Amino acid sequence: MPLATHLLALAIFAILLHRISLYTHRLLLSPLRSIPGPLLSATSRLPLQLTLFRGTPHTTFLALHKHYGPIVRIAPNQLGFFTAQSFKDIYGSASGFTKDPRFYNAPVNGVHGMVTEINDKQHARMRRVFAPGFTAKALIEQEELIVWYVDALLDCLAQHALDGPLDVAKWLNAMTFDITSDLLFGESFGCLAKGKIHPWIEYMFTSVKALVYMGIVKQFPWLECAVAKCMPGKVMWDAKQHYSVVEEKVGRRLRSDSKRTDFMAGVARLGAGDEAEVNVRLEKGLSRAEVCSNAYFLTIAGSETVATALSGTLYYLCKSPSCLHTLTSSIRTAFPTSSSITFSSTNEIRYLKAVINEGLRIYPPFAHGAPRLPPPGGAMVDGIFVHEGVSVAAYNYATYHSPTNFYLADEFHPERWLGTDQCFANDVLEGVQPFSLGTRGCIGKTLAYAEMRLTLAKLLWRFDVKLRKESEAWDEQRVYYLWDKGALMVDLIERE
Repeated sequence: MPLATHLLALAIFAILLHRISLYTHRLLLSPLRSIPGPLLSATSRLPLQLTLFRGTPHTTFLALHKHYGPIVRIAPNQLGFFTAQSFKDIYGSASGFTKDPRFYNAPVNGVHGMVTEINDKQHARMRRVFAPGFTAKALIEQEELIVWYVDALLDCLAQHALDGPLDVAKWLNAMTFDITSDLLFGESFGCLAKGKIHPWIEYMFTSVKALVYMGIVKQFPWLECAVAKCMPGKVMWDAKQHYSVVEEKVGRRLRSDSKRTDFMAGVARLGAGDEAEVNVRLEKGLSRAEVCSNAYFLTIAGSETVATALSGTLYYLCKSPSCLHTLTSSIRTAFPTSSSITFSSTNEIRYLKAVINEGLRIYPPFAHGAPRLPPPGGAMVDGIFVHEGVSVAAYNYATYHSPTNFYLADEFHPERWLGTDQCFANDVLEGVQPFSLGTRGCIGKTLAYAEMRLTLAKLLWRFDVKLRKESEAWDEQRVYYLWDKGALMVDLIERE
């Protein structure tokens, strides 16, 4: 037998021996060996990556939870949790858990923003700079602008409803992107004015899906090298061109003399040029690259989450006629005019708040989980010791749809948030954390709730809404970090 054949056989044998040894260790010797889960998931990351590739992590993890219980081994060194306590233990302020760097990529400029920054100290520095734009005082000052955009949305809907059914999800996205871009850059994307989604936003949705695929590729180094070599140069060029729009808008905002309390107020106060670089060294401010990275993520997070929550809530209201009738009646009884619908007045309508909370539970804007690593030495999560280096996450959609956590978990029942129906008395409401919690919780949570209350109240005050037959199964969607939403077709009839 030729020497080359011997060497090839030896190499194959060595590879097989290594894999057998690795799989044996993962099954029999790993500290996670006692955690239930699929056998293949305990030995390989492939099942998890295929789930992410297919866009079905939400339904797959729910099925795993129902079969295996509150804690599931979803990969050789990765655990999924599905309880209220796990959210507190993993994401709470005193948890000591940090973001798993394998799952958080910086934008094309290579500089992290608040959403992806791993280091807690650097994250806190960035958050302090942006905080002035998200205070209670700032919210009051921003209300007039947001009301203007909501009213503009309703006028657009009234005009286009005359032509027949319309995609309300598209229009909600148009409004929220206009609001967020105006509060960030002092200028909107003009989606409502033009009656269509800006190309920058369409590219953003595509790039988010690409991020999922690149995250999968990163789990296999040999594949990552191959993809890097084969990727056309135009892909990176397109990404840089897309990102340059944010850089240009940030530049215009920081060169302006605007004194309004928007998202950039804290940044503008600390300077936009060399002064900002000095402040970074003093751990006070942000570099221009950090400002752009944060603006990029805030554009997405500040708009897509609200639009998704509103779309989902409206869909489930239409699928639950009695709930829709109750809410519509409550709004039209409470408010004599559209102008009387404000941030503060809508906060007094308990049923409206219950509807929004139930919408966030049954259709959370972020359906996935945010992977974390325990502190040095490991930590306890819901009564289970998690060793150092093990990646963990609490999964929103699966937790919120768990029959263990909620009665009639797959049904839309705002009453569960009112405490008036005893059949929901054992629901684990504190387990619903759509905006996360702790020091990494969403900086715009209060604004998001106010924007949702205002938009939904004004919409139902002015229109009767009916779901079209072609959107009956609208909720059957895939997830690639964000929901891959289809058209939400409705008939809108303006009230007399």
